[in-house]
Amino acid sequence: MTVRIVAGTSDPDAARALLGLLGQLPGAEPAPALHDSTALLDLLARAAEAGVEELPEVVIVHETIGPMPALDLVRDIALRFPAVGVVLLTPDPGPAVLAAAMNSGARGVVGLPLSYDELGARVDAAATWAAGVRRHLGPQRAALPAVAGGTLVAVAGAKGGVGTTVTAIHLALAAHASGRSTALVDLDLQGGDIASYLDVQFRRSVADLADIADVSSRVLHDAMYVHESGPALLLAPADGERGEDVTDRAARAVLAALRQRYEVVVVDCGTQMTSANAAAVEVADTAVLVTTPDVVAVRAAKRMVRMWDRLQIRKPQDTTTVVNRHTRGTEIQPTLVGRITGTRIAASVVPAAFRELQPVIDAGRLHDLDARSTVKAGIWSLAGELGLVTGATLPAVRGRKSRRGGGDRGQVTLETLGMTPLILITLILVWQAILAGYTFTLAGNAADEAARAAAVAEDPQAAGSEAAKSDLPGAWSDDADVSVAPGNGTVDVTVTLKVPVLFPGAIDFPFHVHGHAKTVDERPTR
Repeated sequence: MTVRIVAGTSDPDAARALLGLLGQLPGAEPAPALHDSTALLDLLARAAEAGVEELPEVVIVHETIGPMPALDLVRDIALRFPAVGVVLLTPDPGPAVLAAAMNSGARGVVGLPLSYDELGARVDAAATWAAGVRRHLGPQRAALPAVAGGTLVAVAGAKGGVGTTVTAIHLALAAHASGRSTALVDLDLQGGDIASYLDVQFRRSVADLADIADVSSRVLHDAMYVHESGPALLLAPADGERGEDVTDRAARAVLAALRQRYEVVVVDCGTQMTSANAAAVEVADTAVLVTTPDVVAVRAAKRMVRMWDRLQIRKPQDTTTVVNRHTRGTEIQPTLVGRITGTRIAASVVPAAFRELQPVIDAGRLHDLDARSTVKAGIWSLAGELGLVTGATLPAVRGRKSRRGGGDRGQVTLETLGMTPLILITLILVWQAILAGYTFTLAGNAADEAARAAAVAEDPQAAGSEAAKSDLPGAWSDDADVSVAPGNGTVDVTVTLKVPVLFPGAIDFPFHVHGHAKTVDERPTR
């Protein structure tokens, strides 16, 4: 039997010693050692996508691995990849460490310095256990991904006031509206505002779970509040100082338990990085960084991304940045934000429309935001881009349309039909005003032409009338009245025209315009 082994350690010397001994074990097939927890989890996740049989039988975790603590990493692997046997390497294999490792899901503990016999025994026991689990899964389930639990989305803000909490809440609402069980967690431990935005008064919080080693479904149920809008809420403590009780280990345990119970878990990480929300960003399937298109916020986003990278929390290319309060006229467009931060920019943007938000925010009813809101449309479109919604779930949820007798699209259609007569009347009046103005212009020009012709003609009236009508379009010339009055060395001409209705020549309009012109009588005196 071939035993595939993957080791994780940040110590190059320990890695060389470990791989040397593993290579001597019968049937062992060790892979190159991985230097941190993120790389190890990524390798296992990619293997699990191809099926349980592609996973290594044994994973060996060195106690000094980072950035995730070794016991937390053991627990995460045991929960997400139950068909993998985990062995912990530690310089202190005493009873306390052994108990903690077993509680985390390890199948064995090996003391340092390494012993060939001890290492071989623990690897063999872990491999045997993994093979038994895989037989229990059976051939029908062997091809299924071994990754258990729901999707975890961490939402963080570049700085205060960029719309982090509003984005997190509506991502959760969108996921729930598509029919997926959803949890919304407030890990902005000192200043979380989800309770205020949703008008919730609940005495339990995430701080109440901080000291619980095994976060069971019953414990979660007691600590969470199911909101009227659908998502289950795990709130930040009302007393900010209690946020210090929530360590990164507690946050990992709580989030792992939530992923086992809910299809979608949305975490509001706020704008200040603590060990707890840093853990959330690290273990999240998707990390969303919210910023606004201004210099200060974009610089803050760049600092945040660089900090995550330095602390090995998350790489820039694995972060999705969404631009809030976007306008077409701003100089900082999303593509520029992407180049500055080095992150992936969401195709969905949230427009600047605070007037839509202000009434529901002031009332503590953010979930009542109008379905036609452009802000809601932007965030729910982002939810679709992140894969949190299914099918045709959009800002005006199509599932609601049938319950509301046709939905918003039908309402818009009816409103448009009702406005049609008013639109037509307005267009008619505008066109009629244009015709009246054009008639004034024609009358003045015709009078000028008639005066010039009458001033030199033997028959002023005939010449003036002919000249005036020849300068007019047919719809106006047929009803034109030209009056020529020579005398006192001048020729006075008046041209009277009817204003047509809608289309020239179609209908008479009881309104006439007059054009006047006077010129010197140039006829020879008799």
